[in-house]
Amino acid sequence: MKVNKIFILVFVLFCIMKINAQQDTFKVKTVRPEITVLPERLFIYLNEDNYFQINYKGKHKLGRVECRGGTVEKADSIYNVRATTGVTAILVVYERLKNGTEQIAYSRTYKLYGREVPVVTLDGVPNDSFAEKFAVIALGRLKTKQKSGSDAYAVTSFVMYFSNGIQFDTLKATGNQMTSAMKRRVDAMDVNRKGGVLMFDAIKAKGPHGKEIELPPLRIYLQDGPKLKAGL
Repeated sequence: MKVNKIFILVFVLFCIMKINAQQDTFKVKTVRPEITVLPERLFIYLNEDNYFQINYKGKHKLGRVECRGGTVEKADSIYNVRATTGVTAILVVYERLKNGTEQIAYSRTYKLYGREVPVVTLDGVPNDSFAEKFAVIALGRLKTKQKSGSDAYAVTSFVMYFSNGIQFDTLKATGNQMTSAMKRRVDAMDVNRKGGVLMFDAIKAKGPHGKEIELPPLRIYLQDGPKLKAGL
C-alpha cells in the first residue's frame, strides 16, 4: 500500500515538473542593424542632387536604397538622392538576408523644399527698367538676388546682343562683368536719337549647391545721364 502511495506521489511530481517545463518560454533577442545616414537632415531640395553617405553594421549585408518620390544613384559609398515630386520623400534602406531576400532596415521621411530662382539685375537695375548709359559703361555688372531667400548665387557667364543694322552681333562674357568690347558698343549707342536697349541672355549662375543653372533673360533700356568715372 505504501509502495502505491509513493508511486502515485512520484508520478504526480513528475507530471507537475513536466507541465512547468512545457510552460517555460525562451525569449530570443533580435539584433537590429545599426544604420547611419550622413549628413543628418530634416529636408532635401526638390529636383536637386542631395548626397548622402549610408553606413551599415549588422549580421547581414546592406541591400538596395530607394527614394519613394524620386530616384537614387550610387557612386562608391555615396548615394545621390533626387526627389522629383510631392511635398515629402521617404528614404528606404534594405538589408539583404542570407537567403537573398531583402527587408526594410531603415526609413526616414524628408520634407521637400524648392530653391527660389534668383532675380538678375544690371548694377541693381531690374528687368524692363531704365539705366543710365554712362553708369553702365562705368560699372556693368550682372547681380543676382533672391526675393525672399538667402541663397547666394554668382553669375558665371552671359551673352549680349547688339544690332549691327542688319542682324545681331553676339558678345560673350565670363563672370558677371561686361567686357570692354561690350562697353564700347554701349558707348557707341546714340540713345537720344535712336534709343538703346540692352539684351542679356544665356545668363548662367552657380548656387550654394555647386550646380550651374540658367537664369531668365534681362532687358534694360538706356537713357542719358551724368557721366561717371570708371570704377565708381
